[in-house]
Amino acid sequence: MKFIPFMFLLIHLFSHGEWIQPPLRTSTGFRVPSPDHYPNFPRDHGAHREYALEWWYWIGHLRSVEDKREFGFQATVFRVAGDPTDANKLETSLFGSRQLHLAHSALSDLNSGEYIHCERILREGWQAKVSTKTLSMKVGGIEAGLLTKKEGHKISVRYPNGAVLRLALIPSKPLVRFGDRGLSRKGSEPASVSWYWTYTRLEAKGTLFYRGVERKVEGLAWMDHEISSSQLGKGLVGWDWTCMHLNDGTELKAYRLRTEEGSCDPWSAVYWINSDGSTTSVKSENFNWLTEKFWKSPKTKLEYPTSVKIIVRHPTRGVCTYRIRPLIENQEFHGNRADNAYWEGACEVLDSTNKRIGKAYLELAGYGGGLGARLN
Repeated sequence: MKFIPFMFLLIHLFSHGEWIQPPLRTSTGFRVPSPDHYPNFPRDHGAHREYALEWWYWIGHLRSVEDKREFGFQATVFRVAGDPTDANKLETSLFGSRQLHLAHSALSDLNSGEYIHCERILREGWQAKVSTKTLSMKVGGIEAGLLTKKEGHKISVRYPNGAVLRLALIPSKPLVRFGDRGLSRKGSEPASVSWYWTYTRLEAKGTLFYRGVERKVEGLAWMDHEISSSQLGKGLVGWDWTCMHLNDGTELKAYRLRTEEGSCDPWSAVYWINSDGSTTSVKSENFNWLTEKFWKSPKTKLEYPTSVKIIVRHPTRGVCTYRIRPLIENQEFHGNRADNAYWEGACEVLDSTNKRIGKAYLELAGYGGGLGARLN
């Protein structure tokens, strides 16, 4: 997602009832994720350098224990391989390799309306370190590692204005493997697949140093780790994606893949993560993603559909309605390339009667036209 446009495309691997077997490698020589792979931890928390694209992604809603101020946060580390042979190079090379890392960090002050964000691009080795053996990284102000005494991990994020966020993240549900036979598809081409692993509900506790004050904070977070060698499938220009923490203890992930004609691609889907960690899903023919309000960026002049209504038919519960509203309007992330600006921000979730039923993060990518590059 974001500058590396391939996040959150959670889809089934069947087209007209037939299994689509992915190739072993892309046409450019990168490995393609294989079906029926069960992650082996802690190794699979680390980097997979033989694949072209990879990211680790955290978002969440936090509240200060003392003064009840509310914040949203995002921290994403992308890995981009420059050449299929880079996987054989030493990750500790003095001057780095052609593996690049991007760090995207953002903080939303939901009380004052301030939104701060930063993109940093660094080379693997000398400037950035990401382990291939476990979750251990240090890239552009974002650091992450496993906790030693309990299940979970820790992250720290440094922001441009001197703010620092430090969190311990403990999963209250098992890790979810999205997709069929462990593969998530993002287009009709056989190589358009990924391994997509998620902790959908993480109990977050830590500190936030912000505007000269250190606060104890707590809340809920979400973590994705995706490995692929493909970007958006042919004919796709972007996506709208959301993850929700609902008040009933369940989560929801929904996304639509936008075609060049402006329609919703058949690979779009909705996933419910149930209280026990199991999943229920439907495909595009069972839901509508409707725009209720646009927001226009004063910086990039792009328009984003930041207020949406998702109407979806659950296999057993019938029709469900989820209305997403931004908690502050300006949560546009613009990095070094203007055409890769995207909107990603903290939101609330309402039902059909406008009752608040949870919190969400919403991502709107590709509205600047910068997601057209193909890797495979």
